[in-house]
Amino acid sequence: MSRAFAICLVVSLASFGSQKACAQASENPGKDTTGYYYPSQDSVSALDSAYHARKAELEEWVHSEEVHGRPQSDFLSVYAGYGGYLRILPRDLNQFFSERVLRPDPLSDRTQFATVDRAIVLSGQMLLGENWGIYLEYDFLAKWVNTIVDSSIPGPQNLSGAEEELDLTEHSLIVGGTYVIINGPWYRLRASGGMGGVFALTNETESGGYARAASATGYKVNFDLENDFRVSKAVSFTIDVLTRSVTTGELKTSAGQTLDAPFGKRTVPLTLKPTASNLVYGAAAGLVYYF
Repeated sequence: MSRAFAICLVVSLASFGSQKACAQASENPGKDTTGYYYPSQDSVSALDSAYHARKAELEEWVHSEEVHGRPQSDFLSVYAGYGGYLRILPRDLNQFFSERVLRPDPLSDRTQFATVDRAIVLSGQMLLGENWGIYLEYDFLAKWVNTIVDSSIPGPQNLSGAEEELDLTEHSLIVGGTYVIINGPWYRLRASGGMGGVFALTNETESGGYARAASATGYKVNFDLENDFRVSKAVSFTIDVLTRSVTTGELKTSAGQTLDAPFGKRTVPLTLKPTASNLVYGAAAGLVYYF
């Protein structure tokens, strides 16, 4: 745009000079009292017409550039988004918590999706071609579950009335590629996919002062369809339709103990050594800033 502005400025200055000359020119060419030579009125009119024609052409070009400018084509951009509606399926943790709170059929709970409580996406993109590029992304996800046990088993492991909690948080760093499917003046559609590492952490508590934490590492696969709606030359509002697949090893405490070990009032092991593996799908919304 700066080049177009400079061209128009030069043409405008030239126009000012020609109009000044026209104001001081006589009907016929010759010299005025100052001794300077001025062209005839016909010559000035011809030059003026050529100037206005060229000026109109330049203005049309500048207007076209402004209307059809694509900030999404900029070399670098950053995205900040928040998961507005995400569903998560952590099969092992579903069964594990179901056993902990004495549900009658823990295996059937493995297929139950739940709503993610918090999800944040931060990423940076670099376009290496007209339609393709690479990106780096950080994801944060949290899911919290708690319930009060309304059933019990006979003996010292009676959990009736106990409040049980299980919190899952994930941190992941992803690298991948992106391809621009549609790139218009007001809308852009991108498809992105990548893979990276994930660190998952669980925190368990039980009323009575019982608490323990466990962690696991693994890998994560991302796929996104990002709908960018331009709101200014440097900013787009984005709706990100996404899927996430996480695979980890067994969750272990700092002492190397797996979560099937007795915890709280329970003195017998559970049947499952859970991982933090899960599947997530849904939508996030945020802003893209272009540099």
